[in-house]
Amino acid sequence: MPNIPAFLRTEALSYAYSNSARRVVDLWSQTFEPGLVWLRGPNGSGKSTRLKLLAGMLQPQYGSARLAGVDLLRQPLQYRRMVSFVGAEPPPFEHLSPAERFAFLSGLYPDADRASWQAHIEGFGLQPFLNQPLRTLSTGTQHKAALAAALALHTPLLLLDEPLNALDAVSLAHLRGVLGEAANSGAERLLLVVSHEDLGLTPNACIEL
Repeated sequence: MPNIPAFLRTEALSYAYSNSARRVVDLWSQTFEPGLVWLRGPNGSGKSTRLKLLAGMLQPQYGSARLAGVDLLRQPLQYRRMVSFVGAEPPPFEHLSPAERFAFLSGLYPDADRASWQAHIEGFGLQPFLNQPLRTLSTGTQHKAALAAALALHTPLLLLDEPLNALDAVSLAHLRGVLGEAANSGAERLLLVVSHEDLGLTPNACIEL
């Protein structure tokens, strides 16, 4: 049998915040295959920090990660173009409208799909807000706009930190439909989700920290 590398692999990934002597992520080695993966653990187990390390938003103090053969530290630009992230913080470029922000991101991510973005705009009920600056929108609407953009970038790795938060029932149903599709499509794409809430569907894998 040939030795087929994992789609995503972390190698002894480690990180400690400057105000703490304890590593919140300590020698984390994990393999992931495409599909929907739910990352779970108690508060303080470093779930969000792990996503930010994988997104390239934090610099690991030790170790690295490889996504489809691309190394986080040795090929940072190529790696970052393969990853999208949605967290609890307001999305970057708050002075742009959702439409302007997606147009900007489309120039950075080679597989961005405007038709897909439009479908997510409709699914999240964002049509009335497309041309308003993100900073003027509610937290929930900002979150939905960030989700719509990230989902439509079609990056090989999509990192979602508490994506179910602040969603109305219609938006929640739309997102769960998207996550369920990711779990069953067989596409070469990994959606790695951190959530305290039940996803409401069966992921391909559940990893406990």
